[in-house]
Amino acid sequence: MPMPQSKEKIGLVVDSVADLPPAYLEEVGNIKTVPFHIYFKNEDTFYTEGVDLDYHTFYQKLARPDSGLPKTQGPSQGEYLEAFKAMLERYDQIISMHASSKMSVAYSSANLARQMLPEADITMIDSGSASMVLGLYALQAARAAKAGKSVAEIVNMIEGYKKENVQLFVVATMKYLKQSGRVNQMTYLIGSALRVKPVLTFRDGMGEPAGQELSQDRAYLRIVKSISEKFGQRSIMATVVHSEAPEQAEQLKERILQRANVKELVMAQIGPTLGAHGGPGMVGAAAFAV
Repeated sequence: MPMPQSKEKIGLVVDSVADLPPAYLEEVGNIKTVPFHIYFKNEDTFYTEGVDLDYHTFYQKLARPDSGLPKTQGPSQGEYLEAFKAMLERYDQIISMHASSKMSVAYSSANLARQMLPEADITMIDSGSASMVLGLYALQAARAAKAGKSVAEIVNMIEGYKKENVQLFVVATMKYLKQSGRVNQMTYLIGSALRVKPVLTFRDGMGEPAGQELSQDRAYLRIVKSISEKFGQRSIMATVVHSEAPEQAEQLKERILQRANVKELVMAQIGPTLGAHGGPGMVGAAAFAV
């Protein structure tokens, strides 16, 4: 009679809005992604991010007026419950890490699912952010878990990253921010008339303006300067993300590598959930000391 397989210690459950590239998920092997959902106003189909709606198809649909405006929806309590149960078959403990609770119901839904498993050892983390900021936190947590760190040590590490980081991104147009209700009509009209490039950040769990520049190039310089001034010669982990703007992302990456002491830099594509709000041409970067 075969002996039952022993469980591994710590696994992670993470929202798909983390935008983690598949290669990194394969590298660590202990992250389960729970997908967000997207639907377009003029379509009857309810899409699941990364399952039946990939990155390129989403942006193709976004460019077609006949599709209508996209709307996003976080995973349900039941979807998180299913993910937790699957991971508990393999792991003794789970760290459940989510997009900012001030911007999404994902954290709340996952917490309700956690309460349905009172005997399970599940620790919740609100990243206070999204996209590859959440992705980097999850990646570092997954690596730490595989290296034998405890849940308490991992939580302490992530809280340190949350306290001191840089998160900045620039959108090519304010059209999609206006459509999603992220900017008002007056701000949109002024920005469009002046053709300024708004620079955005995450602060206290909310996306908010961090300034504006007269060109994308100046906006990228601002991002690089913010990172280099914040961390000096300290070693950093960084990410550059983009939505259908690979050349601009590569340029920003090279500038960061020239100006900062980068231990690791992860390139990633901004998925449909955030792309619905920022549109194509969005480029951003984030970093924290390691």
